[in-house]
Amino acid sequence: MSIKAPDGHIAGQGVGVPPPDKAGAPQRMRELEALRIRRSPEPRRRLRLLPLVLILLIGAVAAAGAYEVYQRTLGRPLEVRTAYVTMQRAGQPGVVLTGSGYVVTRHKYITIGTKILGQIVEEPIEEGQHVKRGDLLARIDDRDYRAQLRQAIADRALAVANVKLKQAQADRLRALYESGVESKDTLDVAENALSVARASLARADAAIDYAKFNVSQCYITSPINGIVLQKYRELGDTINYGGNIQAGGGATDIVQLADTDDMRAEVDINEADIAKVAIGAPARVVPDAYPDRSFEATLVKIYPEADRQKGTVKVEVSMHKPDLEIVKPEMSARVSFSTTGGGSEDKTMLLAPKKAVITQGGAAYVWTLRNGVAERVAIKRGRELEDGVEIRQGLNDGDEVIVEPPQNLKEGEKVVSTQA
Repeated sequence: MSIKAPDGHIAGQGVGVPPPDKAGAPQRMRELEALRIRRSPEPRRRLRLLPLVLILLIGAVAAAGAYEVYQRTLGRPLEVRTAYVTMQRAGQPGVVLTGSGYVVTRHKYITIGTKILGQIVEEPIEEGQHVKRGDLLARIDDRDYRAQLRQAIADRALAVANVKLKQAQADRLRALYESGVESKDTLDVAENALSVARASLARADAAIDYAKFNVSQCYITSPINGIVLQKYRELGDTINYGGNIQAGGGATDIVQLADTDDMRAEVDINEADIAKVAIGAPARVVPDAYPDRSFEATLVKIYPEADRQKGTVKVEVSMHKPDLEIVKPEMSARVSFSTTGGGSEDKTMLLAPKKAVITQGGAAYVWTLRNGVAERVAIKRGRELEDGVEIRQGLNDGDEVIVEPPQNLKEGEKVVSTQA
C-alpha cells in the first residue's frame, strides 16, 4: 500500500530514485514478450490425425483378412485326387475280374447213413476230422444180423441136401420109366420136386446174400477222402424210424462229409462281366480269414443258368494245392481271375486308373496334371483290366492323371494334387 506525501512523492520510495518512465514501458513489454517461451500447437494436430491413422490401420487389417479368406475359398486352387500311369509287361498276369464267394467241394456234401436199424456201438470220428477212403465212421451192433446170416447159411445147407435127395429120386424114376416100370405121371412128380428143391436152394443163397448185406451195413466206412462236417448220431444212439435226429439228417443218416480231393471256390460273377473269363482261365483264391495266404486255381465250371434276381452267373474254380489245415468248406474267400498278355514278354502296356478314363461319344480322354495345371488329353484305350485300363496312345509312363475329375474342371485351371 502506498501513501502519497504532500510534495507528490510516494511514501516508501527511495529518495533519489526517479519516477518510472511511462514512455519506456512499451519497450520493456516487448522485451519481456521476446523472452516468453512459446508452446508449439503440434500435439493438437497429432490428435486430429490419430483417427485417420486408426481408420487406415483397420482398413489394412480388414483387407489382409479378406485376402486370406479369398485365398482359402474362392481364390484357392481346386483340390483333385491324382494317380500315375504305370507300365506293365504284357507277359505278366493281370487281374481282369474279382469276386467274393465261398469254399466248396466238387461233390458238394455227402451224407453217409445205413439201411438197417440198431444201436451205434462205435463212432471214432469228430467234426472237423479228416478221413480217408475206407476209414470206419460208425459201427452198429451186428449180433442179431450175424445170427440171421448163420440161419441163412443153415437153410442153404438144408436146401442143398434136399436137392441131392430129389435129384437121386428123379434119376431112379427116370430109369424105371424108361424100363416101363413107372408111369409118366410119377416121373413128372419127381422132376417137379427136384425143381422145387433147386428153387429153395436159390432162395437160400439169396437169403445169405441179404444177411451178409445187413452185416456189412453195420460197418459204415467213408467212400471218399474228406472231412467230417456234421455228426447226426452219437455213440449209443439207436437208429430207428421213430427216433430223434439232429436237424438236416434223415432217419438212418449218421454223418455228413465233404470231399477234400477237389476243393473249389464258388463265386457269383456279374453277368455283364462273364465274357471276361472262360473255362481254363487262371485264378487265385484268398481266404478272408487268411488274407496273407493265396492259392492258385483254374476256372473249371460255369453254370448254364444265370440268377435273374441278382443278375449274376455262378462259376467254380478248382484250387491246385489247397492247405487243408487252412482251407475249409463254407469259408468266405475272394477270387481274382487273371489273364496273360499272350505275346512276347518284352511287350509292355500302359495302365491308367479306371476312374481317370472318361468316355464320351466313342472318344476317350483323361485329365492330366502338369506344372499344377489341368490339361485334357485325348487317348486311345485298350482292354479294361481289374487294376486299370490299357492306354495305347496319348500318355506316357509316369504321367499324373486326375482320378474322378470334377465336372466343373476347366482346361488350364490351377489345381492342387492329393494322391488317390
